[in-house]
Amino acid sequence: MVLLQPVASSDDWPHCNFQCRSDDVIISRLWLGDDASKELSACTSDGEQKAYLWGEFRNNVDSPKYAVVFLADLYLNGVPSRSFYDGGQCVTDFLPPRSTQTFPLYSFMWNCGDDVLLKRQVLSWETAKGTGCPEVGRKCGNRNSQCYSDSGTEYLVGTPLVPGFLFNSTACSAGLLNFIDRTRGGRRPYSHYWDFGDGTYASEQNPSHSYAKAGNYLVTLLITDRSQKKASTSNSLVIRPCGCDINGPSTTCLKKNETYSAEISDPSAHAYSWKLDGQEIRGTSPDGGKSIDINWGYYAPGLHDLELIAATTDDPSRETHRCNMTVTVLPIPEVTITWPSG
Repeated sequence: MVLLQPVASSDDWPHCNFQCRSDDVIISRLWLGDDASKELSACTSDGEQKAYLWGEFRNNVDSPKYAVVFLADLYLNGVPSRSFYDGGQCVTDFLPPRSTQTFPLYSFMWNCGDDVLLKRQVLSWETAKGTGCPEVGRKCGNRNSQCYSDSGTEYLVGTPLVPGFLFNSTACSAGLLNFIDRTRGGRRPYSHYWDFGDGTYASEQNPSHSYAKAGNYLVTLLITDRSQKKASTSNSLVIRPCGCDINGPSTTCLKKNETYSAEISDPSAHAYSWKLDGQEIRGTSPDGGKSIDINWGYYAPGLHDLELIAATTDDPSRETHRCNMTVTVLPIPEVTITWPSG
């Protein structure tokens, strides 16, 4: 395979004021492939490989076209990389009537997942028989040509579909995990299918999910792009048990004031509520309810059940933790003073 070379340029070529109204010749497809035009296979890392930009050129009419020239600016991840306006890329001397042919346009080192974008795309061709690529380098005013333009459209070149995602790995059972899609390549938009490994699924791009039980789970993301290509990736996830404890004295005396606080292993933000013997109680601490002061003088001696309920801050009805402590309240000891008889 021989890559086509840019043609020699003259003073103002190829920056001509083309009248790009004809669609006799169009580019029906652009993709990254190997040196034999086969599409690059899916890649799973950020490794670098040699890639070829291929174009499929279609002649829509019953007459041949000559000296077909491709013009565009190529961007990699939004950064200018190559301009075909530097002389113009003559694709072929001759394109037969009603034919479709593929040609290599450019070779470069491509990083897996990099976006390849074309801007200011123009096709120009000669109508005079016998005009070939060597004759393209001429003054715009002398060029007996027609052209087709997509100059106002950005064209995302087809690249291998590379699915990927991130998640916060500090969650425990009943805690909320956020999954973030990091898919690249292919043809947007994507369709998402998440398998969380616990028998539940989602179709959002960036879903949230909580696991009812601790354990090891395999999370899989299946991506389908606009051209119906599919690719998937999986990550293992370890969900640990959520710890919930109440700190404070389990034995106290009647009329004594005690402070009790929540200790939860999940670092996510929570909303807290407290119950004593099944009845909700409210504290005045400034930490959002994470701790509570109880004056045991308002309660009877004996055993009392102190309960902590934690929920997500965005949805207080969604409970994440619940734990209890039995508090023994002792009566105030009676002091008897006995005076000796004399």
